[in-house]
Amino acid sequence: MAIDYSITAKEIVKELGGDENIVNVTHCATRLRFILKDESVVDGAKVAKIPGVITTVQAGGQYQIVIGNHVSDAYAFVMKLVHVESGEIQDIGKKAGVVSRIIDVISSIFAPFLYTLAACGILQGILGVLVALNWIDTTGGTYQILNFVSWTAFTFLPVLIAVTASKKFNVNVFIAVVIACALVSPDYIAMVNAGDPVKFLGIPVQLLSYTSSVIPIILAIWIASYVQKFFDKVLPIVVRNLFTPMFTIAIMVPLTLLVFGPVGNTIGGAIGDIYNTLYGLSPIVAGVVVGGLWEVLVIFGVHWGITPVTVGNYANLGYDTFTGLQASAVFSQAGAALGVFLKTKDKEMKGVSLSAALTGLFGITEPAIYGVNLRLKKPMICGCIAGAIGGGIGGAFQAVSWSYNMPGIATLPAYFKAGHMTQFIGLVISILVSFVLGALLTYLVGFKEEITELNENEPGTKLTEGTVEVASPVSGKVIHVSKVNDEAFASEMMGKGVGIIPNDGKVYAPFDGTISALFDTNHAVGLTGENGLETLIHIGIDTVKLDGKGFKVHTKTDASVKKGDLLVEFDKELLEKEGFDTTVIFIVVNMDQVKDMKIEDEKTVKVLESVMEVTC
Repeated sequence: MAIDYSITAKEIVKELGGDENIVNVTHCATRLRFILKDESVVDGAKVAKIPGVITTVQAGGQYQIVIGNHVSDAYAFVMKLVHVESGEIQDIGKKAGVVSRIIDVISSIFAPFLYTLAACGILQGILGVLVALNWIDTTGGTYQILNFVSWTAFTFLPVLIAVTASKKFNVNVFIAVVIACALVSPDYIAMVNAGDPVKFLGIPVQLLSYTSSVIPIILAIWIASYVQKFFDKVLPIVVRNLFTPMFTIAIMVPLTLLVFGPVGNTIGGAIGDIYNTLYGLSPIVAGVVVGGLWEVLVIFGVHWGITPVTVGNYANLGYDTFTGLQASAVFSQAGAALGVFLKTKDKEMKGVSLSAALTGLFGITEPAIYGVNLRLKKPMICGCIAGAIGGGIGGAFQAVSWSYNMPGIATLPAYFKAGHMTQFIGLVISILVSFVLGALLTYLVGFKEEITELNENEPGTKLTEGTVEVASPVSGKVIHVSKVNDEAFASEMMGKGVGIIPNDGKVYAPFDGTISALFDTNHAVGLTGENGLETLIHIGIDTVKLDGKGFKVHTKTDASVKKGDLLVEFDKELLEKEGFDTTVIFIVVNMDQVKDMKIEDEKTVKVLESVMEVTC
C-alpha cells in the first residue's frame, strides 16, 4: 500500500508533542532529525508504528525518525506543519553535550547538499574511467568542460556550506554567501598564489587556500550570527537593512582571514591527521574497525562526525582511505538482508528483505538495518563480522576513493584511477567478500522468525480460508477501482476493490471487525475483518487537504464494530463545493493472501449490499 506522507507527517508531529514541542527539524539521506523541548512525552512505540516510519533513534541530542528513500517527501510535509527557527544551536546545548552539538551542526549543514556533492564525485570517477580507456581526449573541450564542472561543488564548497550554515545559525543567507565567496574569490586566490606578504591594519595575514575547506567557513558563519544579531539590536530600524550587512561582511571577512580561517584549517588538519596516523599504523586493523563498526555508528546517528575528515582528505590528499573501508560495511549489511530473503519462510519478510538488500546495494542501508537485520538481531551481527573481514581486505590493498561519494554500486567509478588498478581491484574484492559473506553467514547462522510470530498475534494478518461476501459501506453507483480519478488507487498497487459514487454522506461498517487505522483528518478508515481481511475505506480524492473539515467520525482506533455501525459522516455538498471528487474508494489491502476476487461494478447499490466476493 502506497504511503501518503502528508498523513505520515501529521502523525509524526502529533506524536512528538505537536509544534510547540519541536525546536528544530532537519533531515539527512534517510531520517528526520528533530530537536525536542521534552523527549519524555514521546511514545517511541507509537511513532514506530506510523505508516512510512521504519524506526526511531535517540542520539546526539536528537530524536531521529528513520524514513528511508522518501525522507525528503516526509520532511516537506513536516515543514508545513511546524514553525521552527533556524539557528537553535543554543537549545541543543541545554540538553546535550559538546559532541552531540557538533554532530547536530555537521549533519544539519551537510545533509541538504550531500547528494549533489556525491554526484560531482561520481562524474569525476566516470571521467577517470573514460581517460583510462582512451575514450576521451584530455586536451579536448568536452573533457575540459566536464572536468571543471565535476570540481565546481568542491571548489565552491565553502559557499554551499554557507547557505546551509546560515539556516542553522540564523544568519542572513546572502551575508553568509558573500563571506564565503570572498574566501574563494579570484582576487584573493591571486594573492595566495603570488605569495607576497599581506597585512590588514598592520596585522600580518596568513594567506591560505579555502577552496574545499570546511571548518573555517562554519566557524565564520557561527561568529557572524552574533555579529549580525548585535548590529540588528543596536542600529535604528531605518538603516538596519543596509548597515547590518555592511558591518557584518566588513568585520567577518578580515576576521576570518586573520583568525578563524587559520584556526579552522588547523583544527580540520589535526582531526584528519589523527585518523590518517591510525590508518598509517595498520591499514588492515583500520579496515577491520571501520568495516565492522561503521553501521553501528549509523544506528546511533552519529556517523556524520566523520564527514569533515573525509572531505578534508579529498582536499589535502586528493583521495580518502576511510570511504574505501566504509564501503565494506555498506555491502555487508545489504548481503545480510539478502541472506534473510534466502532463509526466511515469511512472505512479508521476503518482500521487505529483498527490497532492503537492493536499496543497500545503492548505499542506503537504513531499511536493511532497521527493517530487517537489527530487528532479527543475528543478521546484524553477521553483517558486522562480514564488514570487518571485507574492511580488512580493503585495508590490505589500501583501497581508496578518489572523489567524494556514498558507497554503492552506482559510485564505483569514484574508486577507479588510472595507475592505481591494484587498489581498485582490492576495493572490488573487499565489497564482494563483504556482500557474499554477509548473505552466507546470515543463511548459515539463521535467526528466529520473530516477524512471523508477531504477525500471528496481530488481528487480520492471516486470512481464514474460504469465500466471503463483502458489503458496500455506502449507497451509490459502483465502479471498478481502476476507473477512479486517482492514479495511485487506479493502478491497484494499493489494493483491489471498487469506487462508489455516494448518494449521501454516511459510511457504515461493511462487516464485523476492528478499526485498524483512523487518520486525524477523518477521511480514511482502515477496517480488519474477523477473518483477517484488511480493507481501506477512503472518502473522496485528495480530501486529506481539507484537514478534517466536513468530516465527523463515530469510532476510534482499535474499536470493535459490527456490520452496519456508522463509522464516518461527511458533508458531501461541502466536498463538492470545495471542488473535490467525493468517490468513496473501498479496497482490500492484503491482496497477497487473496486467491480470487469477484467485483460487482457498474451498478447502483444500497448500503450493506454485496459489492465484492473474496476467496482466501
